[in-house]
Amino acid sequence: MSGLSQILASMVSLKFVAQIIRMSTGLFFAATASFVAASTGVGNIAIESIMTMSALFGVLGSYWTQSAIGGLVIGIACGILMAAIIAFFSMRLGASPILVGIALNTFAGSLATFFLYQFTGSKGSSASLRTPGFGSWDIPVIKDIPVLGEILSGHYVLTYVCVAVVILLYILIFKTPLGMRMRACGLNADAAKTAGINVDRLRLLSLILSGILSALGGVFIALNYINLYSSGMISGQGWMGIAANGIAQGNYLSLILAVLAFGLFKAVAVVFVGTEFPSELIGSIPYIAVFVGIALISVINYYRVKKGNVAEK
Repeated sequence: MSGLSQILASMVSLKFVAQIIRMSTGLFFAATASFVAASTGVGNIAIESIMTMSALFGVLGSYWTQSAIGGLVIGIACGILMAAIIAFFSMRLGASPILVGIALNTFAGSLATFFLYQFTGSKGSSASLRTPGFGSWDIPVIKDIPVLGEILSGHYVLTYVCVAVVILLYILIFKTPLGMRMRACGLNADAAKTAGINVDRLRLLSLILSGILSALGGVFIALNYINLYSSGMISGQGWMGIAANGIAQGNYLSLILAVLAFGLFKAVAVVFVGTEFPSELIGSIPYIAVFVGIALISVINYYRVKKGNVAEK
């Protein structure tokens, strides 16, 4: 019981709340990447692969330039390139963006391992490289406020960038004429074209933004915790972001709550590390939460359709 008591004590502490914020950062980048692409009617399911490649090239870029900022720039450039590939094949050649995303997800892990071996001589990690990373930031004034300072201050720099991104993306999508046109493309592309909106241009923009946000998520994971790339380090966080967007169904507040819920379960998994519970079970906690969330929203939608509250799609 003492071990269980320690676990419960950890889960009601201020440090646990701060841990949820840290665990949610990468998920927020992935979820907003999925959201902004879906806003124009383009389903970007390649977020996992973009995060993987951007994490690798973020680390390599940081090593090449000996600067975390340099790594961030190169990682974002990788994300933009992969988003441009999706746009080229889906918008210029007429391929399904879903199939293009599947193709990218299929070979991205192996391609990342290939590049990793070429540049480091290792197929597992970039541990041999001296890689600068982003540090944490203690917010002036707020860091000295009891409770609030312990929760909000001392996070990684990209966590605060993530907060800014979430706010700015909401303003862009819901409070600007550009965002209104993007959502019009997602609701009815033909009607948007009739109204004189350049649908292809806005879909290209949304894909590029999606690539940038995905890249930020990959770089955050690689250049904050351990400052290296290792195979499989993204560990499904891109898919979790897509799932959060699916649960939200276009509602931005629901997107934020879904990501925080997934971040909560990731933080719970961290608390259980080192206990007598099987490591396999601990590692599956966030993914069980994703499954439960998707199942729950599916049941809710089923009964809404059955009662006639919404039209069946």
